[in-house]
This record gives sequence, structure tokens and C-alpha cells, in this order.
Amino acid sequence: MYFETTTCVSHNHLHCIARLADQYEMSIRSFIVHMIIYAAKKEKAPTMAFKSISYRDRKKDNPWKRVHLYLQYGEYEYLLDVKKVWKMSVAKVIEFCMENVLDEFLAFLNEIDQEVKRGNTDNYLRYEINRSYMFDFCIDEGVHCCRFYWGLPKKYTNQTQ
Repeated sequence: MYFETTTCVSHNHLHCIARLADQYEMSIRSFIVHMIIYAAKKEKAPTMAFKSISYRDRKKDNPWKRVHLYLQYGEYEYLLDVKKVWKMSVAKVIEFCMENVLDEFLAFLNEIDQEVKRGNTDNYLRYEINRSYMFDFCIDEGVHCCRFYWGLPKKYTNQTQ
């Protein structure tokens, strides 16, 4: 099942994303989602608390293009969490990733390509791109808590990494 959401991406960034997505044989949606997941798991932006969500600046010299993203429910929840933790709109998260994380993310994708060429195709457990999303509720010292997992914790798998 998919959840549809809309965001805005600058024409320059969208052109670059489309070209790179094609180069790495991904959809634009997959490229954006994987880049954001990579950035979040690598903690590329600081966690913010007690601050309102910031939005990207409107620039006349680089107008926006509306983009429809069809996300799996877990991906959508993940993006909502990134918005909450980084206090940025999805449009600003994409802009942040394009300006601050893109080179490192492309190096990571190239590393995966090299692994595939060597015959290793089991990348689904790689922490940096694993889209597994879980949460659980607990009571810690009498306080009700919700714990979010951006990935698959080892305690829930039979795999050792």
C-alpha cells in the first residue's frame, strides 16, 4: 500500500535528482527516500527541540516544482519523524540533503554498486538504507514512552552484523 504526499523541489535539484536516479536505476521517489534515510541515520542534521518547523526559502532565481511522492506507510512515517526531529519541512529536508549529504550519499551508492559487481547482493540489511520502521510503547520509570526504530534492531533479527 502506498501513501501519496506532495512536496516541492527546486527545478535545479529535481533535474539533478532525476539524472542521478536514472544513473543508479532508481525511481525519483526511491532516490529521495533513500537519501533522506541515509542522512537521518548518519545524523547529518542536529536534533532540535521546542522549535517550530522551518521551511525552505522561496527563491525567484530557482523556482519550485511540485512533486508527488507515493510512499509506503513506513516511509511516510519515517519522513514525519525526520520532520519532527530536524524541525524541517520535507521540502527543506530534501534541499538540506541535496546541499549537504549528496556527495557522501553518492559515494555510498557507488560502494553498493561495487559490492554488487563482486557478487554481494544482500544489501537489504544495510543500516544506512534499511527502510524498516518500527515503534513500541513502554513505561520507563512510570513515564509512558514511545520508542522509534529507524531500521531493524538486531534484537528483532536472527542476523548478526
